[in-house]
Amino acid sequence: MLSGEMSTSLQLESKTIRKSGKLKSAVNSATNSAAENEKECRKFRLFVRDRSSNLRFLVDSGADVNIIPATSQNKKKAEYLLYAANGTDISTYGLKMLHLDLGLCRDFQFPFIIADVTKGILGADFLHKYNLLVDINKKKLIDGITNLFVLSDITAISSDNVISTLNKPIKISNLLLKYPEISRPNLFPKEIKHDVKHFIEKNGQPIHAKARQLDPKQLAIAKEEFTIMLNNEIIRPSNSQWSSPLHLATKKDGSYRPCGVYRQLNAQTIPDRYTIPRLEDFHQILKETKIFSKIDLFKAYFQIPIAEEHKCKTAIITPFGLYEFNVMSFGLKNAPATFQRFIHEVLRGLDFVFPYLDDILIASKSNQEHEIHLNLVLERLNTFGLRINISKSVFAVEEIEFLGYLITPQGSRPLPDEVQAIMNYKRPENIQDLRTFLGILNFYRRYLKDAAKNQALLYEYLKGSKKKDKRKIQWTDEAEKQFEKCKNDLANATLLSFPNSELPLSLFTDASDTAIDAVLQQYENSTWQPIAFYSKKLNDTQQNYSTYDRELLGIYLSVKHFKHYLEGRTFTIYTDHNPLIFAFHQKLDKAAPRQARQLNYISQFSTDIKYIKGGNNIVAGTLSRVTEVSTIDYDQIADAQTQDEELKSLQTITSLNLKEYPLPSGKYLWCDTSTSRIRSYIPQAFRKQIFHHIHGLSHPGIKSTIKLMNSKFIWPSIKKDVQLWTRTCIPCQKAKINRHTKTKLGEFEVPSVRFCVVHIDLIGPLPPSRGNIYCLTCIGRFSNWMEAIPLDNISADTVARAFYSNWIARFGTPHKLISDRGTQFRSETLQTLSKICGIKLQHTTAYHPACNGKVERLHRTLKTALKAHNNLSWIDTLPTVLLGLRTAIQDDNNHSIAQLVYGESLRLPGEFFSEPSIRTASEGFANNLQKQMETVGPRTTRRNSSRHIFVNKDLENCSHVFQRIDRVKKQLESPYKGPFPVIERKDKYFTINIKGKNVNVSLDRLKPAYILAEDNPKGTTTDHKLQASDNKPDLTQKQYRTGRTIRLPVRFKD
Repeated sequence: MLSGEMSTSLQLESKTIRKSGKLKSAVNSATNSAAENEKECRKFRLFVRDRSSNLRFLVDSGADVNIIPATSQNKKKAEYLLYAANGTDISTYGLKMLHLDLGLCRDFQFPFIIADVTKGILGADFLHKYNLLVDINKKKLIDGITNLFVLSDITAISSDNVISTLNKPIKISNLLLKYPEISRPNLFPKEIKHDVKHFIEKNGQPIHAKARQLDPKQLAIAKEEFTIMLNNEIIRPSNSQWSSPLHLATKKDGSYRPCGVYRQLNAQTIPDRYTIPRLEDFHQILKETKIFSKIDLFKAYFQIPIAEEHKCKTAIITPFGLYEFNVMSFGLKNAPATFQRFIHEVLRGLDFVFPYLDDILIASKSNQEHEIHLNLVLERLNTFGLRINISKSVFAVEEIEFLGYLITPQGSRPLPDEVQAIMNYKRPENIQDLRTFLGILNFYRRYLKDAAKNQALLYEYLKGSKKKDKRKIQWTDEAEKQFEKCKNDLANATLLSFPNSELPLSLFTDASDTAIDAVLQQYENSTWQPIAFYSKKLNDTQQNYSTYDRELLGIYLSVKHFKHYLEGRTFTIYTDHNPLIFAFHQKLDKAAPRQARQLNYISQFSTDIKYIKGGNNIVAGTLSRVTEVSTIDYDQIADAQTQDEELKSLQTITSLNLKEYPLPSGKYLWCDTSTSRIRSYIPQAFRKQIFHHIHGLSHPGIKSTIKLMNSKFIWPSIKKDVQLWTRTCIPCQKAKINRHTKTKLGEFEVPSVRFCVVHIDLIGPLPPSRGNIYCLTCIGRFSNWMEAIPLDNISADTVARAFYSNWIARFGTPHKLISDRGTQFRSETLQTLSKICGIKLQHTTAYHPACNGKVERLHRTLKTALKAHNNLSWIDTLPTVLLGLRTAIQDDNNHSIAQLVYGESLRLPGEFFSEPSIRTASEGFANNLQKQMETVGPRTTRRNSSRHIFVNKDLENCSHVFQRIDRVKKQLESPYKGPFPVIERKDKYFTINIKGKNVNVSLDRLKPAYILAEDNPKGTTTDHKLQASDNKPDLTQKQYRTGRTIRLPVRFKD
């Protein structure tokens, strides 16, 4: 026997798991206290028959699902799972929409779960929707609307078809039983478990009002409601000098809620500035969540008492007396702020919860985590004495309705019911109705692309309008189309992803003559997914701006609107107005004051602005290029041939033998038969598609592709087109290896001061020696003085500390420090050290060790010397090896490293004779030493090997390049990646843009990319400065007889 509380919990549980991973639903049998009566009652059920399909259905008002038996045709496994009362699983096979004819003179349309049962079931939601009543005693099903009924048969049923209410993944009933008081409705708790009170601070004299007259029906309802509130101590009789009139607000179910009209009181009330959350802010907690619950608090405002000295201000005058509230009432000015502050305090520290007044959203990543989260929330609510409304709460579902939105694991969208209501909205007849429609529509504005542009005509009707304007609207055909388009845009609203701070971010903006539009996107699952849209209509002044100013204004307002998403994030701004990409390269003193202010604001967030073609500036995931395998549609080619002018001119050429050949569809295709093979003529619109279809099979070379295409198709200049398309084929350029770029070895400026330029690097891991497995190596460029510092780890702090203690402390601060791109050398720790010491950090390009060849060559020499000692305890051998390297005579200057540093040779172990000392005056010695040191120094590096230099001439002016992959590649991985736009050119490296970041890449790893204008990759920028020389006319000089010299374009040189 189930208790009333347990029964309520179980029914709640099955009702709220509608579309979760495993649907746990129930057909609850009526239970009696005696076991015999319970067994007897289960034997009989009420059945009805569908006359259209002849299916029999069990009518069970305790069932929360509707089921039909599975057949062999529809047995496709679904994610839902039911459980029988005996504990066995009942498989389900999806949903099916049925139209039932039960003999009640109307059609019943409802979705049913297909399951392994012998009889269908009509559940409580079916009976509730169509207002059907069950009469077991008279054996009939009654239509509560028409009073028609259909007789039924009483038939025995086995217990195997009874389905259990157990919720195995998340046992909501157990959680509710753990806190029994939380689900027991109580208008005003006898014991207040918190110290929060509502205060009404005001200015002015007491306000008063007369009692409003009510009709007899409303008067009876008001008396009944006030009696209930009086008995529950919600209100009390009052002798206050304050009074506000009574208003009966209509609820959704048609009942009334008595409340006060507090307009005059609110006008005198000092406002509470506590912020109510923005509705859409719940997206912030939904990253990667899959399970959701919604808790509705029962009579939430009644849970907070009013301060005793302020209760008199809430007095309501009624025809039957004056009453004042003991608890916070609806309509009070600061009531929302008081309750929001309170609920924030209740749920403080729970980052998986979003409370909006009396609605609480809970989101989790798994069932197990969700059960923990629910327990924490219920525990907090119970601690503060709050109650929940079980009938309006929803637990542990994968799709949930919250504050007008439908939330799923993939994102959020407008509620389908709300969308349908807007779709059914009749065309407004007056200005007030139109303003209401636009207000409802723009509640979902963040889901609407180009909202301002599409609503522009409708807003024209609101110009000069007044509040509650009843003027009739003269609808035009264009305005009616805009009205219908606005409704359709909402019906097709984009699913918006939840923000994820760990994913790349981009902002796409566009400005038209009348509006600006933007979309904020994040790169998720290999595509750009929208987070939110922004749209704004331009005012009359802004519409007169130049194109540059309108596009800049669009970026400025979009960044300002999405400020809370963009602060502290790295992101890229994409625009279809090319001049804007150079906005941050111009001098601000040349910009107008408004432009300078806007650029200054944008620069606080990002200066990475890139150009994207207008046709490519689309949203909702279409920014990534999709390659599809397509077949040739010869019917479309035949249709295009009938209007092709080139074909008509080719028919006059005698070398071709053009004939019509029938297609299976009955159409005719012109083909050439002058060779041994029949070759189809391809019109202009289909030529590139045909090329990709043929060339894309195996990506052969230019000659092979030309032969292959010539043998199957004809059109004028086919060889030229195929050669161009093959050369610009992106997959071919990425996969095929041509001659690698080899540049001339770089020339480093020889330093004139010791220790001013230092190269550093790391060696390791080496065999463990006294706990050390790494070495930090340093070498001065002037003297080649080297240091090798043993380390037990290579963290950024360890490396920075070792360099300071062993180099800077001995030889002073260098001017420049050269290293590779290791994380230790690019760390914030080393950057901070360099700023403090005034050192310029310089990093080599990736996969190009020759840039740091000085220290790389030291590694080779050092390792060779250590190996020669054949001692695994290298830390004992290292000082001796360093001593030998420092005293060895160098071939380029016939001096040792020690001589360049100290001015004389070091005495080595084993030397029995020392050089005779020569006494010299101190001043003379110093002068002689300085002169001698000036004559000793490093020489220019010698090139000991010949290098075959090759640099593709197209690297000089190409807009994009491919980068060679030098790491260990996977099998069948392309050897190049890209193409990437070129930002800047240097002699030894290019600065290219890779995934929104400017990266320096050695020229030896690059090759030019050949790209057609229409194939320019989306999201990249072609630097038009680099192509300016191609478009610049060839100017020649001409001198007139007067001696004046002029420069004419090349077309006039003759």
